[in-house]
Amino acid sequence: MKPFLAAIQPSENIQTDDEIDEFIRNSVDSAYHPCGTCRMGKGSNAVVDEHLSVFGIDGLRVVDSSVFPSIPNGNLNAPTMMLAERASDIIKNKVMKPKAKPKVYLIRNGKHPTLISL
Repeated sequence: MKPFLAAIQPSENIQTDDEIDEFIRNSVDSAYHPCGTCRMGKGSNAVVDEHLSVFGIDGLRVVDSSVFPSIPNGNLNAPTMMLAERASDIIKNKVMKPKAKPKVYLIRNGKHPTLISL
């Protein structure tokens, strides 16, 4: 078993704090789905507006998971595809209108739900 008891990463050749820092810089990655790095909004730290246009650069949009406000509870694939579909509508200036007024259940004062149209 002795051959299997050695360090795998970082190797035993890495000894100093500087060497450990360099190893971390060169090998670290995320175990999560990276997203939320291009804030959408109006604040000073926002990167894109509600039309996904980058502030200060005409004609450039960000259409990926970096504009998500938080990490979704599942894989990023479906929400990113949905964002891309919405972005194509925004770019084409296509306004999506519902075909019918949606009906929802509304609970008031703890009473039984009532079906209403929005």
